[in-house]
Amino acid sequence: MKTINIGGVPEHFNYPWHYAIQHNLFADKDINLNWTNVKGGSGAMCTMLEQGQLDFALVLTEGIVKHIHKGGKSRIVQLYVKSPLTWGIHSRPNSNLLASDLSKARIARSRVGSGSHLMAYVHAQQKGYTISEQNFETVGNIDGAMDAFRTNTADILLWEKFMTQPYINNGHAERIGLCVSPWPCFVLVASEGAQKDLETIDRISKGIIQSVEAISEQQDTIEQIAKMYELKTEQVAEWYSSLEWQTSPWVSKKMLHNVITTLDRVNLLGTQPLLPYEMCVENARLY
Repeated sequence: MKTINIGGVPEHFNYPWHYAIQHNLFADKDINLNWTNVKGGSGAMCTMLEQGQLDFALVLTEGIVKHIHKGGKSRIVQLYVKSPLTWGIHSRPNSNLLASDLSKARIARSRVGSGSHLMAYVHAQQKGYTISEQNFETVGNIDGAMDAFRTNTADILLWEKFMTQPYINNGHAERIGLCVSPWPCFVLVASEGAQKDLETIDRISKGIIQSVEAISEQQDTIEQIAKMYELKTEQVAEWYSSLEWQTSPWVSKKMLHNVITTLDRVNLLGTQPLLPYEMCVENARLY
């Protein structure tokens, strides 16, 4: 049995991987899947992939596109979550900031290249204001962002809407707006070493698709997700109603082109834009 190290954020999007491990869906394919929760988000996962700490990771689409353009050797295997991510725009309590113009705000990001970093630029483009690297404070993770709010060293945080709800409930932050990513939110990514084993990539792909299909037929999926991630059932139900996990190994060239051109437009690529196939593993199924 081959041991594979895979990482993802400790959020409800990744429930299918835990379900698959619990129900031996990968063991049946002769894979021992070792899961790692990565609180640092996409930026941290990209670093772990490059350093060989992870073989695969579930990375924000915009995060891996930027990472590859910066010279990263990891590559996209397939789409993982087809639906877009709804980012909450969060402020310090009683900050009186408006989400329509955050040009003067100190914006918390987990790391350079993370979703909390890149989506701040996308939001600025959507709303027609300008930010620069001078706006950002690097805080490591959401707990670091809450510390920055408490010590008044940051004003704003963009983070997934439902996972931040507990911080809203306890008064540590206020949600002043929303930002919906203009593309599917998560992709499965392979490290440089893992890319060489096409058979394992195929088994990983089949395993997660099998898990997603099984979850979709379970009657208690919402309750199980709420329990695992300590969320209210009604919040998970709202999120689940708009969620769509990928149930095929295909990747859209048009979608990747949209991400590339958007990041290039806000000067985040730092190099000549790549073609979609250049960002994918050898056996990726592009259409």
